[in-house]
Amino acid sequence: MISLVIPIRGEPAGWWENFTPVSADFEIVVVDGGLGPALPGRFPARVLELPGTSRGARLDAGARAAAGDVLFFLHGDSRPPGDARARIEAAVEGGAAAGCFRLAYRESTPALRWIAACANLRTRWLKLPFGDQGIFCTRGAYADAGGFRDLPVCDDLDFVRRLRRARGFTVLDAPCAASARRYRGRAARQVLRNARVLAGYFAGIAPNRLERWYRE
Repeated sequence: MISLVIPIRGEPAGWWENFTPVSADFEIVVVDGGLGPALPGRFPARVLELPGTSRGARLDAGARAAAGDVLFFLHGDSRPPGDARARIEAAVEGGAAAGCFRLAYRESTPALRWIAACANLRTRWLKLPFGDQGIFCTRGAYADAGGFRDLPVCDDLDFVRRLRRARGFTVLDAPCAASARRYRGRAARQVLRNARVLAGYFAGIAPNRLERWYRE
């Protein structure tokens, strides 16, 4: 079994349509931080309500609640490839204990294509994917890496820095298609904001301060 863990908070109505095409392929665990619409009854997911918690805490709670031997983490505003399960299965059966997908955006502009290309270079060279790309691992690799920590931002980076030491970490040649809503009308500003937060993380700035930088 592969469990798909989706952290959400304040997602727009209909966000679940990103996952409807693959809903039969995974056990789906949605960890809801609040401020969003209720899931429709037809969407086959187990929902954990954890309002007021950080995304890192929600992801770890989802991992602990999931029943799968393999865990697949993806943000609620990203769309997995239609053959995500088959690709993950093939990677794990081929010896990979962890890995990720490439990044694309559902809207195509020169700026967004450049941002995605930079993210994919970072992923290929440094093995540092972010949560909107989709990150998967065996349960054993998750435990060995120490899981997600209780962080409001950079939780994915913090986790992957430990996870990428897992045996056979692989980058799958298919993209998760992320929403471009954060970049609409302010792509350059958002890129600079992200860079500031990442620099602050590596410099050891307190997580709460990093969150303020990211939200402001």
